[in-house]
This record gives sequence, C-alpha cells and structure tokens, in this order.
Amino acid sequence: MMHQGGRSMMKFIAYNIPKNHRAFPNSARLLAMARRGTGGGHVIRSALRAGSIAAAGLTCLVAGGAYFDEGFRRSLIFWGQAFPIYLHYELVHQLTKGKSNEEIEMAFNTLHDFYSPVAKGITLQLRGFYLKTAQLCSTITPDTVPPQYMKWCRQMQDEVPTPFESGQARRLVEEALGQSIEDLFDEWSDEPYGSASIGQVHKAKLKDGTEVAIKIQYPRIEQKFRSDLTNIIRFCKLAMPQHVKPLQEIEKQFLTEFDYVAEAKNLEEIAENLSKGWSDRVVVPHPIFHLCTKTVLTMEYVPGVPLLKALRNRLKKLAEREGKTVSQLEEEFQKRCEDPSGETQQIVSLDAEARRMWWMQRALIVRDVAINTAKYIFNNTLGFIIGNFKIDWCEPPLNIAALIKLLLEVHAHEIFLDGIFNGDPHPGNILLMPDGRLGLIDYGQVKRLDLQTRLSYAKLIVALSEDNREEIVRLFREEMHQKTKFSKDETAYKLLSFWHDRYTPDIVGDHNLHTFLEAIEAQDPMVEVNEDY
Repeated sequence: MMHQGGRSMMKFIAYNIPKNHRAFPNSARLLAMARRGTGGGHVIRSALRAGSIAAAGLTCLVAGGAYFDEGFRRSLIFWGQAFPIYLHYELVHQLTKGKSNEEIEMAFNTLHDFYSPVAKGITLQLRGFYLKTAQLCSTITPDTVPPQYMKWCRQMQDEVPTPFESGQARRLVEEALGQSIEDLFDEWSDEPYGSASIGQVHKAKLKDGTEVAIKIQYPRIEQKFRSDLTNIIRFCKLAMPQHVKPLQEIEKQFLTEFDYVAEAKNLEEIAENLSKGWSDRVVVPHPIFHLCTKTVLTMEYVPGVPLLKALRNRLKKLAEREGKTVSQLEEEFQKRCEDPSGETQQIVSLDAEARRMWWMQRALIVRDVAINTAKYIFNNTLGFIIGNFKIDWCEPPLNIAALIKLLLEVHAHEIFLDGIFNGDPHPGNILLMPDGRLGLIDYGQVKRLDLQTRLSYAKLIVALSEDNREEIVRLFREEMHQKTKFSKDETAYKLLSFWHDRYTPDIVGDHNLHTFLEAIEAQDPMVEVNEDY
C-alpha cells in the first residue's frame, strides 16, 4: 500500500545542510573517534573522496548553468545540501559501529539537534515534495522519526504558511473559472482556510447560500514536484538503492494529484460509496463540478478542526480539570495500551479502550448532573443569602479509541469492498466536525485495486494476524508475484511483516528503518516488486 513509499521517505527530511562552515558539528571529536576506531580513517577518506566528487560535479553544473530554470535551481539546492548531510549521517553511522547504545544515541542526537531546524527551514523554502514528505513523516509512529524532526513535521499537517501574495488566490480563481469573484460567489474570504504542499483552501458562499471550500493549486507546483522527485530518485540510486522502488510508486501516486477535475471525480465516487452505511459517522464533501478546473476545485464546505488539534484541545481541558499535565495523561493512555510485559498490545485492544472511554464519558455526565443539581438547589435556597455557586459543565474527553477504530473500519471498507481509497490519509486530512462526525477531505491521491488484488491482500492481513509464516511466504511469491534474488523465506516473511504489520524487534532486530532495508538489500535483494503491495 501507499505507506511503503511513505515510510521510505522519512530520512529525506533530515537531508539538508546549512550554507556555512559549521555544517559538521563536533568534527574534531569525530575525527578522533575515527583514528581510534578500526578502519575509521578509511571511512573518512572515502567520505571525503565522495564529497570532493560531489563538489566537483556541482561546480561543473554551476559553470555550465549560466541560464537555468527553477527546476535546475532546486536541483542545485538539493544536491548541494542533501549529499553532504547524507555523508555526515553515514559517517557517524560507520564510526559508531560497535559502540554502546548510549554513545550511538548521543552521536545521532547531536546531528538531529543541529540539522532539524535547518531541515525545517529548507522544507518551507522549497515546499513542494519536501513539504509533502514532512507530512508523510508526521504519520509514522514517533519511535521511528527522531523527536527533533517529528515536532515540526506534525506542524506541517495544518500550520503551513501561505506562499501567496495578497489577492493572488482571488486572481488565480478568476483566471481559471473565467469570471470575477463577485459574479461567482456571494461571499469570498481572502484569508486562507488552510495551506498545504500543493495548494491552499479558501472559504466562499455560492449565490444560493451554499458554503463551499475552494482549493487553489500553486502555480508551477507540478513542475517543482517532478524536479524534486527526479532528484531524490537519482540520489537514492546513488546512496540508498533499496528505496528506489517505493519512491517510483510514490512518483506515480503523487503525479496524479495535479488534476483537480480528476480529484473531483474521486470525491464524488468515494462520497457516494461511503453514503451507504457511514453517513451518520463520516462525511466526504461533494464537488461542485461546474466550478472545477485542473487547478481549482470547489467542494462542499465541511466544518471542523483537524482531528489531532481537537484531541490536544480536549486533552488539555481534561488535564486541567484533573490537576495533571497533558504528558501525564498521554503516558497513562500508553500504559493502558501495553500488557504487563511492556509490549504493545494488538489493535483489538481498541475495543476495550473504546468501551472504557464510553463509560468514562457517561460517568462524567452523571457527575456533572449530580454536582450541578446540588448547586442549583443551593443557589435557589441558601444562595439568596450567602451567594451562588457557578454551574459548570465538563466537556467530556473524546473517545480516541472509538475514533481510531472508526477510521480503520472506514479505510478497510474503502480498500477491501470499494477498491478505491485515499493514498494519503494523514491526520491533517481528517476533521472532527461539531456534531461529532469525522470529515474526510483531500482525495487527490487515490489508489485503485482490482478484486483479485483485494482478495490477496485480505488473505495477507489474516495471515499476518495469525502469524502464519508459511501462508505469508506463499502469498509473497504466488499471489503477489514478488521475488528476491535468493528466494529466502525469512526475507519474504520479514518484508511483508515490516511493510504491512509491524516493525518490532522480532522483525527488524536492532536495526532502524534505513539499516533494516540496507541489511535486506545486502542479504537477499528484491528483483521483482509488485507496486500494489
């Protein structure tokens, strides 16, 4: 599924380097480590040699590019900043082999602390695919992406500053639809409702009073994405070939996002699919087709706030009421999701947590009724003499487990029953509406699966849930038509478990995402990949 490519991109957020000579913090200490460590000098010489080659190539590019377009400028920025930082991370990786976990963590935290703000600045400068990558990283579990990066990646879900100048959005809509804003709409908001990697959204009201959201594509954004993807794929072919196949799948998916007429058709199809049995819990906006073009998408306005923001707001109020911090409540929730041995429970525990939260919500309501009834009686008796008590009603906490369960069920319905689903379901695309329903927006990336593919994927999910290794390996080869060079059963089992189920120590060992895939590539590389899986 799409998450295979998404997880592959997490490291690219870090691949940026500042334009000054402090780009390699603690270089002297690293050189000393190299001299003390076996083969360290060779590692540094290799790194410096690669860096010299990159610098020479960059010089030639600049010399030959007296007149270059925006895509070429983006290429220079990427190669001038990504490759050196990759060398630095790789250098530290090599120098810390055999070191204690504490030493390794300290070395990499030094890099993360230094490069994270740089990466954020570069991401906001270049936007485009790099901003989309940050959004993808924000959907990965926190133990996979360093917290220094995760903090600002999450901000990219719904806190992206607009690149438009004043009035530019209005002009683009008028050019695309061929009429003035005044002729098209009864009301128009110049203030963007949201800004993302490909476009931004403005609110308006049609002449018949219908509230709509208008998605406007940034000028030349498709060319920027194409240039960025080309650079990253070339980079991976050079430095991390195990990521090339997932990236090529990402490229196919992303390049479908730039036709808003196609997205309008996706919205209509999925809205119709989910209207049968889900409309009381989920809303997908219908498009207004006569106000849609390749670069402008007009759809029904879905009121609400991004789900994560709503969760944080409710959690903050609950923490204040119980005299705790938000962190303490989050830790308590995490402990409830772990068994006595400390291992995270399977997803079925969501049912138990959803029931517990349901009873907690009812208990809070009962408590409020009891307390406020007593206050009301007091206020209308003794209160006339000694003063009244203020009647307060607690806002019950959101049933997080029930919401997660609903999202899983909806996406499972899209995948297995409808065969068309959102390929980019990051939290910024999920709204909590005032009536408690979930609003699902942004269907620019849609994946379609035929019936046989859905059946095979369903078999895989069952086999993974039962940890049926024999069936998982059989599906990998016979139904998913994937192949590794040496046809090792262990490779097939670990890859399907990694991409579609878990990356726990029994699968990845002591590896992180990058080194696990490197190890697989070294031991039993993929030779045939089915892009649907």
